[in-house]
Amino acid sequence: MNTLRILLVALVGISGLAHAETSAEYDTAKAAIWAKELAIYDAWGKTGLDYYIEHSSEHYVGWPPGTPKPSSLNDLKRMQANLVVPNQEKREITFDDLALHDDTAVLYYTTHRTMLPDGTTVDELLHICHVWVRDNTGDWKMIGALGRVERE
Repeated sequence: MNTLRILLVALVGISGLAHAETSAEYDTAKAAIWAKELAIYDAWGKTGLDYYIEHSSEHYVGWPPGTPKPSSLNDLKRMQANLVVPNQEKREITFDDLALHDDTAVLYYTTHRTMLPDGTTVDELLHICHVWVRDNTGDWKMIGALGRVERE
């Protein structure tokens, strides 16, 4: 009986490996997703949320720092109308980690914001988690987001 249990555990473990991503798959996904994240922030100060919205799933739900509840993609589109662009916001973005499973990736990164859109100098660290899914065309779309401001 113990031998059967050991065999079953081994088979389950091996079958799980059949779905594990290779290093090349991980690197390809990381490069594609990270490039989109950097482009989001590059576009942010110039055109607002347009790039962010364009690369989000129609099922997107995110929870930006300082907001009382999560926001839908339609909420983002409404927020876009209130943004002043171009603006003066400045951030440095640092990759922290990426978890990848099949067509889902969870990206963790930190932004160090040194200037608000209105030009006010600040010193804020924001920790961001974005969830990305690969659609049936092979394109990565953001489906979820969560951010928090680190306060000392």
